[in-house]
Amino acid sequence: MDEKELIKRLKNGDDEAFNEIVESYSKKLYYLCLKMLQNESDAEDTVQTIFLKAYTNISRFEEKSSISTWLYRIGVNVCTDLLRKRKKETTTSLYSTNSDEEEYAVEIQDEKENVEEAVLQKERKEALYEAINSLKPKQKELIVLREIENLSYEEIADILRMNVGTVKSGINRARKALLEKLQKNTELFS
Repeated sequence: MDEKELIKRLKNGDDEAFNEIVESYSKKLYYLCLKMLQNESDAEDTVQTIFLKAYTNISRFEEKSSISTWLYRIGVNVCTDLLRKRKKETTTSLYSTNSDEEEYAVEIQDEKENVEEAVLQKERKEALYEAINSLKPKQKELIVLREIENLSYEEIADILRMNVGTVKSGINRARKALLEKLQKNTELFS
């Protein structure tokens, strides 16, 4: 269905149109929130908050951007607010699962090289997530949106309400900061 027609239906109070939006975007928003908040239950709660805010504020949606950009903007704002509230926490990982074994399950084979490579990959992944988590909040936000969510500069600019040049320079600075942090683990990334 045409997005403009869907938005019109939403603004007229059509609950079925809202259900279509939820079905279309809940998974993407969940992963965005999980990457930013690093906690499954917080991500689930935040997605519900995003849709609640979208539902209650649909009349204020000006249609200057796509509905997905508007939802991402709400998501980034809600996540940022929550991160500010829990700023006291010091160490977290980029992904949080119920079980560390689940996240890093490695199929062990007889060949020593495969086992060593799997362990090295796990260590690289942990070091990368740790480095991303140690970035300044705005840098982390930019890296997650660009490098993990694979959004365009224009989409990020719309979501964060910044101009494209500022987004590009911010991502460049964030990449440099990330690289500096990763260079501390040169044995993993050589």
